[in-house]
Amino acid sequence: MKFLVGTYTDQTDSAGIYVIDSCGDDRFVVSDQATIWLRNASYLIEHPALPLVYAVSEIGDAAGGQLAVLRQDSQGDYGLWQVVASGGLDPCHLSLSPNGRTLLVSHYSSGSIALQGIAPDGSFEPKQTIVPHDARHLAAQAMGRSWHPRQQTAHVHSATFLNDHQFVVCDLGTDEVLLYDLSPNRPLQATVRKCWTLPAGSGPRHLVAASNRLYVVAELSNAVFVLANAPNDQPAVLSSLSCLPDAAGGFSEAAEIQYDPQASALWVSNRGQDGLVRIPIAGDALLPLRALPDLGAHLRHFWLSHQMLLVASKDDDVVRVIRRDAQGSLDLQSVQRLSIPSPVFILPVRQGDRDTS
Repeated sequence: MKFLVGTYTDQTDSAGIYVIDSCGDDRFVVSDQATIWLRNASYLIEHPALPLVYAVSEIGDAAGGQLAVLRQDSQGDYGLWQVVASGGLDPCHLSLSPNGRTLLVSHYSSGSIALQGIAPDGSFEPKQTIVPHDARHLAAQAMGRSWHPRQQTAHVHSATFLNDHQFVVCDLGTDEVLLYDLSPNRPLQATVRKCWTLPAGSGPRHLVAASNRLYVVAELSNAVFVLANAPNDQPAVLSSLSCLPDAAGGFSEAAEIQYDPQASALWVSNRGQDGLVRIPIAGDALLPLRALPDLGAHLRHFWLSHQMLLVASKDDDVVRVIRRDAQGSLDLQSVQRLSIPSPVFILPVRQGDRDTS
């Protein structure tokens, strides 16, 4: 099994995107020969059929962010194939439609979504559609809501496809979660179908979808929200729960959320109270969490499967590999530590089972 690890390169020792490969006996190694240079590669996503990976270059200066395509060669190694402007500042999240024809790019600092068409060969189509959230932020301010210091403008933190024609956006700056309809034609256009408004100062960051429910992690309030999203549902918040194991533990900001069908639970990473928490789900209720501490400093993204958990701890310069047993429990006595500078994203990549024509 192979993983690509995105990192922050500015003011770090990172060389870009690193490769983790299996080396037998359930162990992994960081490849010295397969590093791919890309500045601040903070999010990556794999094409569903082609041997391609898309990555953002998270840049917030005047030049703006970039999008890159990595292409796998016959030896299984990846290299840069195409790089274009992302359409905004600080691109920080990607989502690819199941049919592989549209890429969503979330821009934190410019508060916008870029709708990027993907050609049949996986390359970028020449035109983008930009969906700004500036007007939504102004409208929310006009309603007199209180704001966190980090909510002085729109901050689109993620846009996630539910299917080929619908996606959900988390805007940290407006405290909104929005369901968009995507037109099937070119040029790409998107219209809002639903809007969930979270409590002021929540700062929605990322979400996962399962069984007509959206599970949203809020970065600023360190809370997880359950949202109703059946076709005829009104945009209601069904329940919520703090994702911090210690309510008096000082500064912390939630980072990533994933759904674990093996245990019917949510996993969330926290930065500040550094660690993971597992939150069981019972219907629409979130049950008391279980804390998994001591997994590194400034946890960001993590990847979870039935067999293992990989965790990126940015400030430790380490990716931890932890095995799971048949019941889903973690073997915390045999954690493998892989040294990678400033890791922030972990992507498993398939090998040898895709169209390479």
